Order: sequence, then structure tokens, then C-alpha cells
Amino acid sequence: MREARIKAEGAGCYHIMSRAIEGRFIFGTAEKEFFRRLMRKLETFCGVRIVTYSILSSHWHILLDVPERQDIDDKELLRRIRLLYGGMKAKMVAEELKTLANESNLAAAERLRRSYTYRMYDLSEFCKCLKQRFSQHYNKKRDRCGPLWTQRFKSVLVENSVDALLTMAAYIDLNAVRAGLAQDPKDYRWCGYGEAL
Repeated sequence: MREARIKAEGAGCYHIMSRAIEGRFIFGTAEKEFFRRLMRKLETFCGVRIVTYSILSSHWHILLDVPERQDIDDKELLRRIRLLYGGMKAKMVAEELKTLANESNLAAAERLRRSYTYRMYDLSEFCKCLKQRFSQHYNKKRDRCGPLWTQRFKSVLVENSVDALLTMAAYIDLNAVRAGLAQDPKDYRWCGYGEAL
């Protein structure tokens, strides 16, 4: 039986990571860029903040700040749906919400909203969606099927102090240097420090 994941009461910051099955080098340039764009879309959809990250050849690390759950209005919900699922899906949801409001079916409208919002402000849902969507993309491009990751993602709750966060961010950004992919993290495109510069 798997152990329960340690999560903060309310807001929390986590060092999360996941490794490709059998230590395979699955991340080439195109895969790193797809993963980075997907990660940023999910960051906005889920309402979390990526403090920094590093995408290597066989695994990735993210320092993720997960705020307390917040209520969002329909305008914000539709903006997030549009970003992750596209304009057509957002339009369909908007029309369905409008129809339900006109029918005074508030319970059904709330169920529709919850079918999206339950995935927001949640560490596990962010990682699940990131790994699933990347796996689907990767498997489709390579005409393969089956698992891509060795196991569930790993997560470590990081103390909410400036020193702890800076230390963890430096550890993550320096992964490319330790792996011999760059001399300086500023030169590595697929880490938070390199992206910022």
C-alpha cells in the first residue's frame, strides 16, 4: 500500500520530481520545450506558481508554490479553460453555464464549475495532469503505448522560509550543471534561472 503524501495545511511549497521509466533519456529539445509550455499552461490553469524548475534528459524537478484554494468567477474559469483546452471548449462551457443559469439550474451549474475547479490549487492534480498530458503527447509522437514514468511523482514539503526556498531553488537550477549539460545555469534554457535570463 502506498504512503499518503505529506501536504501542508492550506498553502505550501513543494519540491516535486519525476523520473522516466528505466532512466530513459526521453527529453530532447522538442520534448523539453513541449513540457515547459505545458507546465506553464497548467501553472495558470491550476492557480499555482512555479518558483523554478529543471528539465533534464531523464527527469524533471519543479519548486511549486501552491496557495490556499480560492474561489474564482466564471470569467476567470473560462479564461483558464481557454488556455488549457482551447477556445472551442471554453465557448462550449460558457454556453452550457448560460443555459443552466437561464433554466435556474444552479446545482448543475455548480457541478459543471467543480468539474474544473477541483483540479485547481492542488499539488497532486497539477502533477497528474502534467505527467498524463506529456505521456499522451510523447506516446502519440512515437507511436508507442504504456507507462512513461517509473512511479508517482515524489514531493518534499519545503519550509516556508527565504533560506529554505533559496537553497531548494539553487539545488534545482544547478541540476543541469551537475549533469554536465551546462557550465552555468544561466546558459541552460530548460531551467527557471535560464528561462528568466
